This record gives sequence, C-alpha cells and structure tokens, in this order.
Amino acid sequence: MSVGKCARRCSRNRKLQFTCRAFNFDQKTTKCHLLSYDSLTIRVRMENDFNFDLYEKKDFMRECIIGNGLNYKGKRSVTKSGVQCQLWNSKMPHEHNFLPQRHKHRDLRENLCRNPDNTTTGPWCFTTDPKIRHQDCSIPQCSEVECMTCNGESYRGPMDHTESGRECQRWDLEEPHKHLFHPKRYPDKGLKDNYCRNPDGRQRPWCFTTDPSTPWEYCNIKQCDNGGDIDNTTTCFRGRGEGYRGTVGITPEGVTCQRWDAQFPHRHSYTPQNYHCKDLRENYCRNPDGHHLPWCFTTDPNVPVAFCTNIPRCDVAPPEHEECYTGIGDTYNGKRAKTRSGIPCAPWKDHSESNERYVDLLMAEQAGNFCRNPDKDKHGPWCYTNSSSIPWDYCSLKPFMLEMHHCLMSLGLFRSTHWCGGSLVREEWVLTDRQCFSSCVPDLSEYRVWLGISHLNESGENDFHRQERRISHVICGPEGSSLALLRLTQERVRIIQLPVADCSIQEDTICSVYGWGEAKGTGHEGTLKRVHLPIVSNERCQQLHKGAIPITSSKLCAGGRRDEGVCEKDYGGPLVCQESNSKVIVGVSINGRGCARHNRPAIFVNVAFYTGWIHKVFKNYPNSEINN
Repeated sequence: MSVGKCARRCSRNRKLQFTCRAFNFDQKTTKCHLLSYDSLTIRVRMENDFNFDLYEKKDFMRECIIGNGLNYKGKRSVTKSGVQCQLWNSKMPHEHNFLPQRHKHRDLRENLCRNPDNTTTGPWCFTTDPKIRHQDCSIPQCSEVECMTCNGESYRGPMDHTESGRECQRWDLEEPHKHLFHPKRYPDKGLKDNYCRNPDGRQRPWCFTTDPSTPWEYCNIKQCDNGGDIDNTTTCFRGRGEGYRGTVGITPEGVTCQRWDAQFPHRHSYTPQNYHCKDLRENYCRNPDGHHLPWCFTTDPNVPVAFCTNIPRCDVAPPEHEECYTGIGDTYNGKRAKTRSGIPCAPWKDHSESNERYVDLLMAEQAGNFCRNPDKDKHGPWCYTNSSSIPWDYCSLKPFMLEMHHCLMSLGLFRSTHWCGGSLVREEWVLTDRQCFSSCVPDLSEYRVWLGISHLNESGENDFHRQERRISHVICGPEGSSLALLRLTQERVRIIQLPVADCSIQEDTICSVYGWGEAKGTGHEGTLKRVHLPIVSNERCQQLHKGAIPITSSKLCAGGRRDEGVCEKDYGGPLVCQESNSKVIVGVSINGRGCARHNRPAIFVNVAFYTGWIHKVFKNYPNSEINN
C-alpha cells in the first residue's frame, strides 16, 4: 500500500472503531498502522525508528484555522477574554444540546474550542463563568499566523489551502498533479508538507491542489506592514541582483530594454502591478523572479530576454591596470601573475618534473610565476595554479584590439529543468555553450546533467537510458569562444568524436542539429529533435547577415531555410557531420537572433578551431572525485 492510500484511508475514517488521527508507515512491508492518537496526546511517548514514518492529521496539530475553523481540532480551551471553557459533556454552569454523543463527528472532546454549528466567527465554547454563556476563542487564521513580504518568496508560514478553499497537494507527491518542484531539488525553498510557497518567483505564494481538475492556485496570505530587509544597490549588484535598483536600461549588445509596463514587442506577466515590490520602473534591468542576475525584455522582436551582464558586481574588485598582448601572446613578457578567475599563478619551477620541455626554458628565463605562452597556445598566455580544482587557466589579459562579444541568453526554465543542450565529447566531458552559465564559477550544487534521454518529460520504463550526473568543474573557453567544458562526476561511455584541429567542411555539406528546443507550435515539445542543415561558407554567411555579426574562423554557419534551424533551449547542442563511419561534432549552437529565419543561417562555434584548448583541458585536469 502506498503512503497516499494510507492517508486516504485515515482521512475517510470508514469502518473504524476510532477516529484516525495519525498513521505509521512501515517502509519495509509498505503497510500502514492507523492510530487513534498523535504526538500531542497526553502520555504518548515518541520513539525514533528508521523503518517507520509518522504522518499526523494537521487538523489535530495546528493552532490556526482555515476559513471558519469547522475542522479545527486543536488544543485551545480558553476564550478570547481568557475564560476557561466548560466541558462539552457537562451542563454546568450552562445547559446546552451540543453533547459529544449527539455530535460524534465534531470531536467535542473535553473542553476544547470547536465550531459544531458552523458559525462564521470560528471555534467557540461555553464558558465556566455563569455570566458568560459562550464566547469565541479568537483562534488566528493560518493565512495570518505569518505574513509575507514582497511576493512571498521567503514565506514559511502554515497556510495550506488556496484562496478558493482547495487543499494543497504535498510538494513531495505527484498525485493528482505531476510537477518538478520537489523538496530535494529546491532545498532552500521551504517546500515542506503541503504549505503554500513561491519557489519560482510568481506574483505570490501558491500550491498545487488536491483537485484533479485544478492544477494550481494562488494562496491568500497576509501582507506584512513593513517591506522587509532588502540590500538595495544602484551602481552594482550583489548575489543575484534581486536588490538592484539602478537605472541601466540597455543590454550588453546595445539594445534598449522594453518597458516593464509595456506588452510590445514581448507579452509578459512581469508588470509593476503584479510585482509591486520589485521596482519595475521604466525599462531598467531588474531580477523579479530570482534568476541568475538582473535582466530585461528587449525591444528587439527577435530577442525576448537579455541578461544585463553590463552591470558590475559589487563584490568584484576593480580591475588592475589594463594590460594586453599582441598576436597569440607568445612574446608576452609582462608581470601579470593571476588567472582570469582570480587565482594566483604558481611558480613554473614547481612543475619542473613535467614532461614539457618549455618549463625548463621558462625557469632559465626566470619567469617566476608570471603568465606566459611557452607552448604557443593560440588562445593566449596562461599559467599553472596551486588549485586542485583549476590546475591551469588562461590569464586575465586581453589581446590588443580584442572584439568584445557580450552574451545574450533567452530566459527559460529554472536550473532543475531543461535549460541548454550539450555533447559528450569524452567519457566524462560535456561541450556546451558558455552562455548557459551566469559566470565561470557558478554554484554547481544547483545544476544537473541528464544523459541518454530523448523525451524531457518521460520517466519510468520508457526512460531506462536516463542518467543524471552532477558537475564537478566548469571550464570556460578562451575569451570570445562562447564555449564551456563541463566535467561530470562519473564517467560515461557513449561519446561523439571531436574534429581534427583546424579542419574545414565543404560548403553545402549536409549536417544535423540536435536539441530539445522550442518547436514554435509545430508539435513534439520536449522531444529530442533533429534537423538537417547545409553548411554555409563564412563569406556567404557574413553577406546574409549583412555584416551585423562578424563571422571569423572561430565560427561556422549552417541552415538559412525557414522553419529549419535552432531555437531557444537548443543552445549548447551539437552540429554533427558524418565522416566515413563516424559522427563528428563540428559546431556548438549559440544564442542567435530569432529561430530558423529565412536567409539567416544559424551561427555555431567552430569546434575544430578550439580542439587544442579542449585537449589541453583533458590533459591537465585531475580525475573527478565528487560523490554522487
């Protein structure tokens, strides 16, 4: 028997000689033991047993009411003026007809406050004061026990019914409604029991309901008098930028943000009226939904959302004096000794036992721990570090006249659901789009990689190839590459082949793009899809894009036919070509302008241009030892 069936049996209370107030569920035998008492009953002693789970009816446990408190079965026995209640089975000092034997289903025990006549003022009782016949007990509404600030993302109160009176579904159950908001996936969202919560930044707390015909509804929670403590900033942002109140209203690409109170060119629900405490003024970048960092809708019809990465973080130290290198930096002889992630470089002599001959050369040149490019890495100077998680990295240097390409990213689902695609290019390495992460040092505890799936929403017997893995490292690619390598916590065996370094693909070669992206009404949402696209030369691609986007040798293009190409949530996925008997990943999908537009080929990262960096990462990173 399941826990759900046990709960229904206890709630219905049919064919029982007692009132079921709780039950123990035996995990070994999957049987339940119905109980006529609970943990608050006098002379009941609790014992911990790993094999048993205790479930108690909340009507007997809580000291607040829903509606008029008809189902209240708490322990209060004093009226609002402090007078002790009269026993229900007594007629002294007041005669009455509300005797327990006449109202067996009203739980008229002892002298506890109850509402046997369904009065609108809530639970009451006869009093022991001969001058006061009866009085209500002033038991608070569950919606008012704890108030909420802003849109209730921090609300942790006991309300468990919606504003229409429907009972909430438990967050750890998927009946009657399947969902993704499980407590283990969102440990910091307070998804306990079936209480109203706001884990995804909606207008206010809500819950799934126990009504099969009504998936979810908002809850009616009292608003706090004060607005709560918010760490507001105006020139920079902290954390995820939920307190940013500055006036930046332009994206990193230079596109003006759409006004929050406008519905053109993009319709949305993030209006000032719905999120009154989020300061959705004008068209300023904000973070009303708790995403990675401040964002805005854009005035470009083809780019719905952009993250405002042009706003600096408050906790980031100001940059050192600008230092750059020419070419690939193999002649760089400066004093920079820090990686791009801020880790100090380790002395080259510490790696004198390395098989690389250039280490001895650098020691002879007294290179110390300064950034250098002894192996002529075409992506610039680098250094070793003393960090076990990042043994080497590129340095915080910029090439002379480097073009800066800012990252745009569609606002999609949260990190526990599908966000980006990727390709397994070695047993434990995934190649994806750098734009899938808000930074090169994200909180990896919130991310998961799912392998071996073709349908995002299927599970069980149709999903036996599905594998979930955590990420142990995120290694961002060279500046401007839009690439990232993810190291998984456990090796996988089905991989796709990398191309030969700097190889080229003949124009009009037919290759395939894979992804779970938007289908724009064509069906098969959430299903792994494939579309065949012809390779387009970089020169032709530059012409078709009318010079708006520079197509260098680090990029390649494919497609250009209407309704065939990449779209939101395809980003990070592979462009695959057939070479003899092998499939080779030649491109990684990156964020573009629109979905499959006519005469606008999709732009991909040219993987062959970066194979040197990829193999360098494979060689220098330690084995992953994070436990699953």
